[in-house]
Amino acid sequence: MQDPYVIMTTGFKNSVTGGAITGYQVKIRIPYYRGVYLSAVDYLKLSVDGVDIPRDDLRIAVNGRTFTMPEMEEAGDTRWFYGDPATLLVAKSGGLVPGIHTITVGITIRKSYFPAQDPEHLYDFFGLWKSGKYEPFIEPPTVITKKVTLVQ
Repeated sequence: MQDPYVIMTTGFKNSVTGGAITGYQVKIRIPYYRGVYLSAVDYLKLSVDGVDIPRDDLRIAVNGRTFTMPEMEEAGDTRWFYGDPATLLVAKSGGLVPGIHTITVGITIRKSYFPAQDPEHLYDFFGLWKSGKYEPFIEPPTVITKKVTLVQ
């Protein structure tokens, strides 16, 4: 729905700590029509120039707080509001060379109106009971690719 606006063209730059380039950052927006708690982000993947960024090298900053991927999955007290940018921070010594880079973001937002469990079988009409076991309804990731210029 919001795909053209997810990867922002501003805020793509190398990160500098103590005078040394320690990585880079990409700003993104939520691909959903409303804000969610950060723990509702079920899947988040970043690729730059066709190279997947390992989860251990990726952080997300929302509302002035920075989280590792495991911390993000537990951040039930931090909201990511519609339209507000989040910053993906990548640890990479030397950062990226200036120029055009292809950014790909894959993200899945768990819908708050679907329960994590359904012991009363109230949502059977969604086909969530497979092989006699309930499976939460999680959509496949939204995948967005955009060419962005790093100037620095």
